[in-house]
Amino acid sequence: MANNPKHMDNLKNFPKGVSGNPKGKPKTKLLKNVLTAELQTESNSVDKLTAIIKRLTTMAVNGNLNAIKEVLDRYAGKSVQHNIIEEFKIEPMEFTIIKNKK
Repeated sequence: MANNPKHMDNLKNFPKGVSGNPKGKPKTKLLKNVLTAELQTESNSVDKLTAIIKRLTTMAVNGNLNAIKEVLDRYAGKSVQHNIIEEFKIEPMEFTIIKNKK
């Protein structure tokens, strides 16, 4: 069983500075290519991307919160949350140990 190259005894860490995946994650553009091809086709003389944008903005105007967030994020950029960390003091606590007698 130890002759199997995938056996736990044969597994070792990569040396420092050496990646286990030197070529990295493969860059696939399949989804983007399909979406681009689909959105560039014209439908009733209005391209599909324009129709999607009109629909999204109409939904936002009608009060759809998800549409409002999407339109504002795309138009004005996503808002950044600022975290304020204030220094505080921790006062020592007193404990009383009570032992139960049996």
